[in-house]
Amino acid sequence: MRTLPIQTSTALPASRSGRTAGRRTWRDGYAFPFLIVAPLVASLVCWVFLSDGNVSQQTEQLVEVAGVTLLGVVGMGLAAYVRSRNQQIERAYSGHLEELSQRLRNLAYQDALTDLYNHRYFYEQLTHEIERSLRYGHPVSIILLDLDHFKEINDTYGHLMGDKLLALMGQIIRDQVRAADIPARYGGDEFAIILPDTSREAAEATAQKLSRAIAMGKTDAGATNENLPMSASLGVACCPEEARTVSELLQVADERVYASKGASARDAGGRKRRNEGLRAAGL
Repeated sequence: MRTLPIQTSTALPASRSGRTAGRRTWRDGYAFPFLIVAPLVASLVCWVFLSDGNVSQQTEQLVEVAGVTLLGVVGMGLAAYVRSRNQQIERAYSGHLEELSQRLRNLAYQDALTDLYNHRYFYEQLTHEIERSLRYGHPVSIILLDLDHFKEINDTYGHLMGDKLLALMGQIIRDQVRAADIPARYGGDEFAIILPDTSREAAEATAQKLSRAIAMGKTDAGATNENLPMSASLGVACCPEEARTVSELLQVADERVYASKGASARDAGGRKRRNEGLRAAGL
């Protein structure tokens, strides 16, 4: 599964550490070449002023030519070294900026409580996968999942217990899906999974496996020391076999979730009107 790692450090300390590392790299990298060039220049200057009258003019000219040539060679070498060091520093800062950019993308697409993708990313990827399915004829399926009796758990044990249950659900889902699948928190106590290149039959098998894993999961209800049984209602739909748009696909899966819950016709009708609103918005 394509997971989004939780970033514990903030961008500001990382940026400061990057600037400090950059200054340290400059001092350590350029001190050594200057320590070589400075004595060389000083030696040539001393030669020019102190050798006057002590050696022949021809020898003096040869030494001066040799010194100038040596300075040129050292200068070219120093220029190449400086260019190389600058490239290293640029690569280091580019990597640092890419890391910060990735952290921002993670924050934009990650649900902090469950460590799954969020509602926004789910819709973006579902739209993309449906377009790909219609273009190439590959099936794409979705699984919608709604926790059973979540409101009663919240009312009885409090919202902290509800958050604990949602985090556990995120872990169970991550453990059960493939690397290519896209699990997301759809909203509240609802979850959704996109299964690219997956037929309805294969998606139903995955849903059954997920349902069994959820039924085996239990969470401790705080001070009561009571293990709460977990269950969920799931619905599966496949494109292009059963739907060809985002709203149609979600409506099919949504109706199957509520059919498995045994919801009333009024509840199902209300959710159908919501999906009709999505269709009218072009989703």
